[in-house]
Order: sequence, then C-alpha cells, then structure tokens
Amino acid sequence: MSDTQKKIIGERLSQERARFSWSQTEAAERAGVGFSTYCAYEQGRSVPNAEALQQLAGYGVDVLFVITGQATAGTLTPDEMMLLGHWRDSPNEVRSAILGFYRSYASALRGE
Repeated sequence: MSDTQKKIIGERLSQERARFSWSQTEAAERAGVGFSTYCAYEQGRSVPNAEALQQLAGYGVDVLFVITGQATAGTLTPDEMMLLGHWRDSPNEVRSAILGFYRSYASALRGE
C-alpha cells in the first residue's frame, strides 16, 4: 500500500473519530490498540488491521468509508450512528434510565 493511500485512510479514520466526538485515546481503546498505534493510523504511518477495524465497526464506525471512501448506504443518519455508538458504550444503568425517559416521553406525546 502506498504512503498516499495510508494517509487517505488515516484522514478518513480521523473523520470518523470526529463524527463520534471521540478523543484519540477513546478511539484507540475502542479499536483495541495502543494510543501510539492509533495515532500512527491517523498520521498515515500504518493502517489498521482487520481486528482493529472489526472492533471499530462494533461502535458504529463506517469501515467501508474508512477503507474505500464510499459511505455505507444505511438508514441511519450520522447523528443516529453517534447515538448508537454512545449507547453501546453506556453501562446498563444509564441505558435503563434513557429507556425510562423515552417511554415516559412517548406516553406523554400520546396523552396517556
């Protein structure tokens, strides 16, 4: 892989990280790699392996976009993807509280 291709992949990875409002430290943890390794990805000095990409995909990162530049044609908006990523990071107590809020909100909208 050429240095130019590595840099492009690094830029796209950085764009995805920004979309989720993650720090480089948070992105490295989600990718299952060390901070310096992750920084090397974004700087285009190396590229993430399949395992790191799979880890990131589990948090909603558009891996197809990172590798090819073509966004995955899905039904979720970027904001929805961000919420899903935060949801997956949340402990069960937070998830329960959020679900309780939305159930109450939905009931109020329906006039129940």
